[in-house]
Amino acid sequence: MAHVAMRAMMALGLAISLLRAEAVPDTPDDDIHIIFSTDCGGYQNWQAAALTYSALMVGQKGHITRIVSNCPEDADYAMMRRSVFPNYHLHITPKFSLDEGQEYFPYYNKPLGVDHWIKNAVPAVTQSVVVLLDPDMVFVQAIRPDGVRNKKNILYTGHRDQSEITDKVYEGHPVGQQYLIGSTWVSFQREKICGDGSPCAKVTHSEAQEYYSLGPPYLLHREDAKKVFDAWAKYVVRVRNIQGKSVGDMLSEMYAYCLGAAHHELPHTRVDHFMVSNHRAEGEAWKFIDELEDYSNHNPCLGDFKPPQNAPLPSLVHYPGEVIPYIDPQKGGWKFHKKHMPHNIYDCKADVPGWTSDDGTGPITPTPEQIWKSATSPEAKCSGKVNKHDCKRQAWVACQVLKTIQASVLAYKEAFCEAGYNDKMIGSLLHPAVMNVKVDPYGSPLAGTKQTREGLQAKYKEEDGSKEYHLRLQRTEAMAVTMSNSLGGSNSLGGSTSEGSNSNIDKQKDDKRIAAYAVVLLPTLFGICLILYRAVRGKGKES
Repeated sequence: MAHVAMRAMMALGLAISLLRAEAVPDTPDDDIHIIFSTDCGGYQNWQAAALTYSALMVGQKGHITRIVSNCPEDADYAMMRRSVFPNYHLHITPKFSLDEGQEYFPYYNKPLGVDHWIKNAVPAVTQSVVVLLDPDMVFVQAIRPDGVRNKKNILYTGHRDQSEITDKVYEGHPVGQQYLIGSTWVSFQREKICGDGSPCAKVTHSEAQEYYSLGPPYLLHREDAKKVFDAWAKYVVRVRNIQGKSVGDMLSEMYAYCLGAAHHELPHTRVDHFMVSNHRAEGEAWKFIDELEDYSNHNPCLGDFKPPQNAPLPSLVHYPGEVIPYIDPQKGGWKFHKKHMPHNIYDCKADVPGWTSDDGTGPITPTPEQIWKSATSPEAKCSGKVNKHDCKRQAWVACQVLKTIQASVLAYKEAFCEAGYNDKMIGSLLHPAVMNVKVDPYGSPLAGTKQTREGLQAKYKEEDGSKEYHLRLQRTEAMAVTMSNSLGGSNSLGGSTSEGSNSNIDKQKDDKRIAAYAVVLLPTLFGICLILYRAVRGKGKES
């Protein structure tokens, strides 16, 4: 009976929420803060650079913060805070990845990292909407607080009436992308994890499927994010301690998010249109790719990879580990694999990754047009082919992601490298077995791929990369925001929009340079004032 009453209350709450959505004023496009969590390794350094460039490419508004955790003592924070995106920030957290048994567990980084950020960000978080992504994503369309402009492009495959669904984000109404993670967490010892009497213990399997079977992008109002992130950070440790290692590592983090949202009674509107990732998965925005000719007609293999704005396309591509859009019977498969990308592709002297792939049977160097032709022919063969769209889906993802990475490398070098940087697109996507090098636990090639400062412009080559300097720079930037706000002005940290122009990139550089000067000059000015004060005070005593 209690469950029936709870479901009735939830239905009433969602109805009220829908009425509120119509009454809530529109949120400006730049009133948004996008965040993603990484470590400080080369594997996620290049992903972060590609992600932030893609945001610039699609005209994403607002701010972006990279949250870094578990960094070594000699980490180069100057390299990590360089970005072509104007309103870009770097937040450093303590080390979270060691549990009580001193076993490395990287999946603590995201929940504990975002909670640390929202509580300790410098400057403080003021944007209304917070969006959490994964680093291995690239933008295809900008994300707006009020959702897609054309509401006909909302894709939804749940059990609610389509007319009830809105992807507009406001307080009490979070939104997320459907992931097929199911409702396993409903069988957890929820009262031990969430506490006695917690609403998380009352969620049914069907409700878990409808409102919590989701993953990045998570979109929440700032006040909701504070609640959910706090609970998420606590529950991820409890899930691992109470449920044990029977729960997959990544799933323990995702289920902890579900528990945190359920504890605060924040059912999410679960939609499909934010992302494509697994070409065999349902509940993603593959409809826009399968019926490309009837929707956007945006084909990165046959033309420009930069998509039209406000088009019926997924907001993001979450590129999976392996994409094999076609298989050659003689040579094997052409492959894009994120874990086989050299870590130094943004080095000024490094080759730009081209189209040569080697899966161990020999190099294959197709053109994007050939990839598309092979993947869409009636006899097409590709990895994991189950239906007629599988090869087409993989080809579209491969072209969109790799062309975005290539353009991001060139944009980075243009902004930060000396004239004469290497712009040759001949770098290969090699399998570690072919490279015959040491690999890390995830399979990424390590030997000779560390990004260096060689070839950077002088001001970047000599930039202080220490943690102490970065924190001083942050504090100075925060002071600039406070002063600007008190004077009624605007500031690049306080909410200006990102138009993606060279002038905005230059403005970001100028702002950071001014902040760096201030780090040096403020103590000097303070010292001069102190000397003058003491001198005047001494003369006063003599009188």
